[in-house]
Amino acid sequence: MPYGKYKTATILDAENINSVSKILQNAEITHNEYSSCFSKITEKSFVYFDPPYRPLTKTSKFTTYTGTTFNDNNQVELAKFFQKIDREKEAKLMLSNSDPASINPRDKFFEKIYKGYNIFRVNANHAVNCNGANRGKISEILVMNYI
Repeated sequence: MPYGKYKTATILDAENINSVSKILQNAEITHNEYSSCFSKITEKSFVYFDPPYRPLTKTSKFTTYTGTTFNDNNQVELAKFFQKIDREKEAKLMLSNSDPASINPRDKFFEKIYKGYNIFRVNANHAVNCNGANRGKISEILVMNYI
């Protein structure tokens, strides 16, 4: 994120950090390839997927976290994994991604690969963009297997 100028910035919110610490005492947080988590998921699990977002324009270049491109084929593989967890583990699942229909209403990519799941559109604030005119609110999707 870019360096900001704040009149009042909370650098250390000790109360919040302590509260979050207490909540996370019984949580297991891992950082792995998404497919490696399958054996750890139970019906009591909540799984949140935050993949590299599908580009909305031809100039959108960010499709990777690790140096490996995450393309439409990878998005489809992730959707199949999402469906497998839903069928076999009955965990609560949530995934976020870009909303291509906000740019092209005919682009139903996510509606196709997550057919049968709840897809909600939410406004998100984007503060990072090389073009300042493209910063601001943008529609994203949340895909969930619950309401």
